[in-house]
Amino acid sequence: MKSSDNIIHIKALGEVVSNLRDAMRHFVQRRLREQNIDLTFEMLQVINTLSEKGEINQQEIANLLNKDKTSITYLLDNLSKRGLVRRVEDPGDRRNKIIHLTEAGRKITDLLAPIVEELHEKASKGLSVDYLKNVTRSLQVIKGNLEVE
Repeated sequence: MKSSDNIIHIKALGEVVSNLRDAMRHFVQRRLREQNIDLTFEMLQVINTLSEKGEINQQEIANLLNKDKTSITYLLDNLSKRGLVRRVEDPGDRRNKIIHLTEAGRKITDLLAPIVEELHEKASKGLSVDYLKNVTRSLQVIKGNLEVE
């Protein structure tokens, strides 16, 4: 493939990935509104991360969600005010805080699970597991290419 063809296709891919993320965000936000769950897409991401990974520190959450630490601080402040997460001093490093879901946070994951499951089912409709694995691998290679410097 010519270099100019690569540019056209990688630009189109970038636009599709961006549009996909927006579509996923809008889908989740609609479902949250329909069920009167007062959370943002980003808050849901943090809650899901904590639900999957357990107690982790703020930097790990930022890394997993590809967000800066300031954005995560704002989200955690908001979730903490709602009683959904709690920060505990890391015994190994007092500057660090370990974040975990509260009982209320664990309960809300039960409300969020069907929304996330529906999102995944709708998004993968008509696509085989092998196809999804190949697309994922390709996107990981592209991401890796951009991170190497």
